[in-house]
Amino acid sequence: MSSANNNDSAAGDKPAGQDRVAGDLAQHGCSMTGFVFQLAGMPGRLSIVIFGERDCANAMPRLRAKTASDPEWNVFSAHISESDVVAGTAEKTLEECLRAVAAPRWVPPGEFLPPEGIIVVSTCLSEMIGADPKPVCELVERETGVKIVPVATSGLKLRTQPEVADWVAKTMITEFGKFSEPDQDAINLIGYSTDPVENPQDLHRTFQGEVSQALKPAGLRVNAQAPIGASLDDWRNLPTAGLSVVIDQVMYDNLLQLLERPGHIVLELPQPYGLAKTDAFYQAIAKATGRPLEEGLAQLDARQAAVEALARAKSKFTGKRLAYGIGSHHNFRPDDLASEGLGALPLMLEMGFEVEIVIQERDRPDVHDRIKRNLAALNIDLPYRLFYEPAVLAPVLLEGKFDVGYLSDFLMGQATSVHLPTVPLGRLLPGYRGIPRAVSKFENIAGSIFEGRYKKYL
Repeated sequence: MSSANNNDSAAGDKPAGQDRVAGDLAQHGCSMTGFVFQLAGMPGRLSIVIFGERDCANAMPRLRAKTASDPEWNVFSAHISESDVVAGTAEKTLEECLRAVAAPRWVPPGEFLPPEGIIVVSTCLSEMIGADPKPVCELVERETGVKIVPVATSGLKLRTQPEVADWVAKTMITEFGKFSEPDQDAINLIGYSTDPVENPQDLHRTFQGEVSQALKPAGLRVNAQAPIGASLDDWRNLPTAGLSVVIDQVMYDNLLQLLERPGHIVLELPQPYGLAKTDAFYQAIAKATGRPLEEGLAQLDARQAAVEALARAKSKFTGKRLAYGIGSHHNFRPDDLASEGLGALPLMLEMGFEVEIVIQERDRPDVHDRIKRNLAALNIDLPYRLFYEPAVLAPVLLEGKFDVGYLSDFLMGQATSVHLPTVPLGRLLPGYRGIPRAVSKFENIAGSIFEGRYKKYL
């Protein structure tokens, strides 16, 4: 077990220091997969073509099972075969695929329309054989009038997940962004948990719904949200806002450079987990815009419920040891990656937990140096311990004598094997409304064990 040796025990409000590299404590990944993960199933007529063999597309329906069966499913494979590789016909196969994808097809409620754009992502195979998609894309674009964008996303060069997230954002703004004078009433939410809802009537239950409700009486509105829950229109409209609130500036350097212009403000605010961070989130927006938000926040009627839930949590969880796992998540979601995956830490501390960070990494001096550098840049001083692969997590959890875990979902088996109640990482909602839900989650999974062990003290 090690300590990061800093004076503050919670994620700080200051922008990260020069020594921090976004995603330095997270898994690297295949650029092609990460690119498609963020655009698959996106509302709007944007199609994605994977310039590779068919198996490269197999992860997408599994990732997005709900949308994979929809007529709007937007991921296609060029299906390069062994004969294409041997005969040098990969480009010809891609051309046939692009013509089919660019043709008008049925979209709800019942129209036949061509896509508004096609993004072609390359793969290990296409780049290894030297197949060049650019001339093919230019040819089919000229003939069909559909914008086609080739992106060299070879998985042969692993990148950090934030690096890929920034690359996706830069590509979408460069190719589809609609630039205009900044609208001072419009606010972008970049990198936050803005998952879409099936029923518009449920929008008020979401983080973006809470933000919209708080902003509306002040004459402000959410202009666009990206990348989570983004539609093609969200990406188009991103350059039109007067204020871009971003979860982690280090993650989106290229995107923010594109958005930079007179009249546009960038405001870095951590995902608001916990009461103090949520208060600070809305106060910072009010200060940046010069608009009071008290009326909108009063209408939320959610802060008092959050205060009461935290009081209940502290009475139950104070002093209980929580294993906060990072370094294992691999889903390219910026809300899970921001602050090196430690965004929910302020909420855990407000709930009274004694937190120790559990990191999937090798136990080497250079690794410890990198961990301590990043934690110091985030103003976090908490002990941590390492496990080098998922299969050996269970003994590490036993050694730590933890009462509860906050871990990546695929590590649940390891936690279950040592009877550690666990909330899956990334399943918490930010904002005031998220606090009672988070408390309930931990009460539900940990109540029986806590009560059995500590009942005489309750």
